[in-house]
Amino acid sequence: MTHEYQPFKPFKALLLLSAVSMLGGCGGHPPIDKISAAEQALNQANLTEGDTYAPLEMRVAQDKLNQAKAAMNNEEYEKAAALADEASVNAELAAVKADSARTTNKLDGLKRSIDSLRHELGMKMQPSQQK
Repeated sequence: MTHEYQPFKPFKALLLLSAVSMLGGCGGHPPIDKISAAEQALNQANLTEGDTYAPLEMRVAQDKLNQAKAAMNNEEYEKAAALADEASVNAELAAVKADSARTTNKLDGLKRSIDSLRHELGMKMQPSQQK
């Protein structure tokens, strides 16, 4: 077995060093912005009465946010980011459901008003039609 001498190539060493540093840097930053966005989404959903109209989604969002914070404290940054994203999505869903429920309630009220007006108009028109 003979080994051939290979001259030192700085380009290969630099390439290897940057690949190792990139791998070591994966998930190295706490997802503070994502957790903050999830908290804001939860606050917005609370303002739109998410607890009333979408309690399940609100509970799931809060649970995911709590898990994200725990993962961040354990320096599991990728997991924390994913959980924070899930919390944001659930909070946004709760807000949309709350908006939809309020809109449906308003629509139902308008329909009742229209029906009432139609009924009143019908009663007023009947006596005049008899003449």
